[in-house]
Amino acid sequence: MKQRIEVEIYNQTFVVNSEDDERYVREIASYVDHRMRQVGENAKNAMPMRMAIMAALSIADEYHKALQREAATQKEMERLSSRILDRIAQSEAPDGRVSTDSSSSTFPTVGRMTSTEDDAKKEISRLS
Repeated sequence: MKQRIEVEIYNQTFVVNSEDDERYVREIASYVDHRMRQVGENAKNAMPMRMAIMAALSIADEYHKALQREAATQKEMERLSSRILDRIAQSEAPDGRVSTDSSSSTFPTVGRMTSTEDDAKKEISRLS
């Protein structure tokens, strides 16, 4: 259910209609206020609209850089996961090929680390 939340940004009061938690809305408004004040420190005589736009550009820049970092992290996780899975598959057969023998257990004995698990842990440590 939407609620009306009164916030102050750069000495102006705004009423925000939001379904989000009031504390969250206030935190976001506080962040925008903080960024506008940072911009205002560098441009003492700038108009509030100009400072709002500059703050918005700065926040948008942060957001897009965070998206790029997230995409790069996801890609690196996929790359490492693929390498680990390849290593595990190679270690399942002495000739380096994946074993298709259904009689061998896929799961290690409880309480005992198999060489496959050990290799995977070493690979994770090495790649980190």
